[in-house]
Amino acid sequence: MNILMLLQRATKRLETNDPVYHEQADTAVAILRSTGALPSKRASVNGGLHKLVAAALVEAYEADTTVDVGTRSAGLYNHYGYSTKIISYLDKMVQTNLLSATSGNRAKGKLVLGNVLDTYLSNVPA
Repeated sequence: MNILMLLQRATKRLETNDPVYHEQADTAVAILRSTGALPSKRASVNGGLHKLVAAALVEAYEADTTVDVGTRSAGLYNHYGYSTKIISYLDKMVQTNLLSATSGNRAKGKLVLGNVLDTYLSNVPA
């Protein structure tokens, strides 16, 4: 599923009062920060963005789909109201094997959730 669609769906789901979903997103944020895929500096400022990116991964996990990055154009992300840092976050996720890409170490094309994310998201208690 397209990353912009995942971000849009995650934005709506984060507004709900679903404790399991929020727990999964928080678990994903912790994994992403501990591996360096998301920076821990300025976490209080960028915490909302970090949780949104993590929630998009949870959306992909729940839909059992890939994270499709069709474009790396910062202007497109900006146009839809999302941070241009998302591209670099996805690149770091590929480099740390949290996402698997066929295009080397850049987030482009169909990205598959790595074993670490898949395992931890499946073990969040319901």
